[in-house]
Amino acid sequence: MRRSPAALAFFVAVLTLLSGGAVAYAALGKTVTVSVDGQQRQIHTFAGDVAGVLDRAGVEVGPHDLVVPDEHAAIKDGGRVVVRHARELALTVNGKERKVWVTAASVDDALGELGLRESGEFISASRSLTIPRKGLSLTVRTPQHPTILVDGHTLQPTTTARSVDDLLRWQLHLDLAPSDLVSVPSWTYPTDGLVVTVTRIRDRRVLESVALPFGTETRYDSSMYRDQKKVLQEGRPGVRTLDYIYTMRDGKPWKKKLMNSVVTQAPVTRVVVVGTKVRPAAPQHAPSADGLNWGALAQCESGGNPRAVSPGGTYRGLYQFSLGTWHGVGGAGDPIDASSGEQTYRAQILYSRSGDSPWPVCGHYLYS
Repeated sequence: MRRSPAALAFFVAVLTLLSGGAVAYAALGKTVTVSVDGQQRQIHTFAGDVAGVLDRAGVEVGPHDLVVPDEHAAIKDGGRVVVRHARELALTVNGKERKVWVTAASVDDALGELGLRESGEFISASRSLTIPRKGLSLTVRTPQHPTILVDGHTLQPTTTARSVDDLLRWQLHLDLAPSDLVSVPSWTYPTDGLVVTVTRIRDRRVLESVALPFGTETRYDSSMYRDQKKVLQEGRPGVRTLDYIYTMRDGKPWKKKLMNSVVTQAPVTRVVVVGTKVRPAAPQHAPSADGLNWGALAQCESGGNPRAVSPGGTYRGLYQFSLGTWHGVGGAGDPIDASSGEQTYRAQILYSRSGDSPWPVCGHYLYS
């Protein structure tokens, strides 16, 4: 069918109008690169600012997220929008806990963002670990320099131990007994300047012996003179054994506790026999039938005691005979067991042989 010139003119006009609108529409649109946590894509949008671009891309951002440029910034064709979602870290640094938000994707980047990168530090996770959107618990311990006083030594280790107990046992390999004293609680964080004193406490069993004094029993014998006595049984001390637990503090005695006390040897009583018989009157200091005053000599030598014994035990009886001299003049046994009359008789025999020389101090009394 042939179209009229007017119809053709109208059709051309409509085509021209439609073609111009398409060109105008294309001119208003933009192509923008959106990078979200390192993953990027391109979108076509008519938005005039960053917020509109993110809305077009279906990207939600929170208050801690990083958006570059700012959400209110204008956007141009060919522009780029970077979004880094924030992650919450439950962070423990040198024993102190806190919660922080980071936009870093890895543990190492997060440490750099927080200014916690340090040589020799302890980190509870790999530096290359990607931090999930839900967050992460992370422990960081930077090198510390406490002072340890133990066994007479001063130690100044560099440590990232989580507690004083771990430092002492696992890093310094100290053998700590349950009784040892540590000046700070075991869970204390070993910080710079902290001084820890370890006191060694050890128990040692000690047995001590102490003497038990013996008593004296006195018995009486009517066949013996009052000035006579003899030891029937020698006394002997007993022994008591004391069982102590000594507590040593750094090798020195600190305190002791008595655990047991036992008499391991009973004392032996000393038995002494004392005479009760009244001794006859001592001889008078008058010359005897031979004209010599034997009573005066006896008084000087022995105080008139027929059982007198010198301190050294050498001289015995009224006239202080030695046993050799006594036997030499015919005496038997011990002169102190002889009667006063026999002792005078033997002294007279000695005088007849040697004069008064056997009694150099008292001999002159024979002539009084």
